[in-house]
Amino acid sequence: MKRHSLGTAAVFLGLLAGCGSTPNSTNRLAHEDTKAEISRLEQLEVRAVVARDAATLERLWGMQYVVNNPNNQIILAKPDPLDRPVLRQSRISFDREIEHITVLDDLAISMGSETVVPGADSLSSGKTARRRYTNIWRKFDGQWKLVARHANEICER
Repeated sequence: MKRHSLGTAAVFLGLLAGCGSTPNSTNRLAHEDTKAEISRLEQLEVRAVVARDAATLERLWGMQYVVNNPNNQIILAKPDPLDRPVLRQSRISFDREIEHITVLDDLAISMGSETVVPGADSLSSGKTARRRYTNIWRKFDGQWKLVARHANEICER
């Protein structure tokens, strides 16, 4: 009788474990798909900033997009992306390395580092800026939008 009970318990626990793994696996796959999408959008934003592509930036940035920038300024959303100081100057290069993306339902948080070499018309011309950044994305009506960003310069030691 004990063997039958143990066998039944083992089958029951196996079924429970199996039932639990399907949603988790599906959830994990969805998160991996979301991480891949956020990574693609992060790099699209970099290319749009370099190219001063206002149409792409308008598609990527949410209506209430807010930035805490490396110059210790909080910049609220503006109707024209090219009104942002960072986009009024030319850039030689802008590279972003994504180190981690966290997905929480309709929210995604991307963190990593950036290297920016300002253009000749910048006060910082010729100085390579290394930054740490955090970007926060939110899904609205099936579209991921960048809603908040924080970036700070890495101090040289």
